[in-house]
Amino acid sequence: MIRSFFPLDVLDILLQGGALANKAGTKDNIVRKETALASLPNLLGQWFNPQLKTRVWICTEGFSLRGVASVRDRSSSQAWEVDRLMLREQDVDCCILLLEHVGVVGGELAVQRVFLRLPAASPLLSAAEKAGFLPYATECLYWCEKREMEGKVAVNEASPDSIPRRKQAGDEQRLFELYEKCVPVSIRRVEGLTFVQWQANKSRRLGQEWVFERGGFFAGWIAVRASRDMGQLEVIAASRGELENVMEYGLTCLSGCRHLYCLAPAFDQELSRLLGRRGFSQVSTYSALTKELVVKVAEPCLMPAGA
Repeated sequence: MIRSFFPLDVLDILLQGGALANKAGTKDNIVRKETALASLPNLLGQWFNPQLKTRVWICTEGFSLRGVASVRDRSSSQAWEVDRLMLREQDVDCCILLLEHVGVVGGELAVQRVFLRLPAASPLLSAAEKAGFLPYATECLYWCEKREMEGKVAVNEASPDSIPRRKQAGDEQRLFELYEKCVPVSIRRVEGLTFVQWQANKSRRLGQEWVFERGGFFAGWIAVRASRDMGQLEVIAASRGELENVMEYGLTCLSGCRHLYCLAPAFDQELSRLLGRRGFSQVSTYSALTKELVVKVAEPCLMPAGA
């Protein structure tokens, strides 16, 4: 049975120890493995927020709690992403029930698409597909410890002359044009073929965003986030030379971090090679999935003219 989350459920979650670790990855939680204990303050915080309490669900069997799922908006309320999927690794049936329920509720609330990220080797991938989620992209997580980068300096052969500046609200259209140049159409069909679709579906960005402008167009973009001794970066660039330029700028911004991470799309081989030259190694692979929802439309109620 699927029902809403209640504060008393935290006791059941605690009793199950580490069995209910979060299997769903988002760009901001993928580098820190969220345990059940660490999830509890966030779950309670969501319950006390009237806008968020309806987005957390529990799967039960009798009096036993089997799993937890929650969602959050991407860049608009038209797109959700599953940010928490807490269940046992082999509990396929529970996974299907939770993800199907997410789709039903999303359709009732006029959500058009739901996104989900799972480890590529997870047995829950088949469950997600049975619940209507289709894989559309593969992503590789790269990690580097700062000392491993010493002496590994990239050489920028193209010597690009673009200058970085902080991204502004009016930059969205030109950033979408850069996205169109760099991302395969198979992925853009899901994330957004048009500017409006892309704005609604794009994932939440990491920390600070910088753009690299040349000749009136964007040649590169980077988002960086630093938390204690851990840093993350996300990169898009129109050319190999510009990619090196953007990457070096991002690494400079994160110079105070000991551990560095980058979630790179599998199609961007230039980025993967550059990360390898800078001392990064691949630590895991993820599958990005999506489900397009059938949104309920209210039927007009017609009355006879003489009524």
